[in-house]
Amino acid sequence: MKKFLKLLGYIFISILILILIFDVIILIKSKVFPDKVPGIIGYKPFIVMSGSMKSKIEVGDIVIVKEVDVNNLKKDDIIAFSNSEKLVTTHRIVNVINENGNICFETKGDSNNIKDEGLVYPADVEGVYKFKIAKIGSLILFLQEPLGFSLMMVCILLIGSIMFMIENRKNRNLSKEDEEYMKEFEEFKRKKEQEKLQK
Repeated sequence: MKKFLKLLGYIFISILILILIFDVIILIKSKVFPDKVPGIIGYKPFIVMSGSMKSKIEVGDIVIVKEVDVNNLKKDDIIAFSNSEKLVTTHRIVNVINENGNICFETKGDSNNIKDEGLVYPADVEGVYKFKIAKIGSLILFLQEPLGFSLMMVCILLIGSIMFMIENRKNRNLSKEDEEYMKEFEEFKRKKEQEKLQK
């Protein structure tokens, strides 16, 4: 049971540290390059705030998109794209328009009745949808707040302290056992020496 709790603690701390590192990298990149959506090795995360892609992508999910050559995009691909206000939408391509070598896309949310207004141009495309992490977006948003960040640090310190105490207690128990064995061994040696002298 103790081993299981220890393993669980390591996993939990590892996840929290990874989220923290990811958050810090994204935050730094967003400050250094304010005009670009931050990403890591070509992948960008977006938190879904609307139900326009419901059933495929839900509110609170994190979608991960990969930067892509827009010429490789086709109908039915799901893409993330930004508008003039730098708000990012993740919708499906319903039509690819190619006029005189200039490509653009018509898009639509799966649960919307009508296509999106306007066209999506290559410069607007943030990437093509690869996968989602269900329902973790709300947690990420919370952890980006001062209160959430503080609570995460407290959790890491608390779990780390508990694990340290468990390990320390285990070591103390081992030390006591070692002392017992040493006493028994010394007693055994003493008896053997006495037996030799008696002979």
